[in-house]
Amino acid sequence: VAADDYAHWAPAEGEPGTTELMAWYAQAQVGDSTFAV
Repeated sequence: VAADDYAHWAPAEGEPGTTELMAWYAQAQVGDSTFAV
């Protein structure tokens, strides 16, 4: 996947915050916007 196909605010794979983002994705509901890097 091209780099420009990712959200600019999302951490790259293996960077700090990746684990937290994946945990947020697992429980997020449509309309949630509370994840902060």
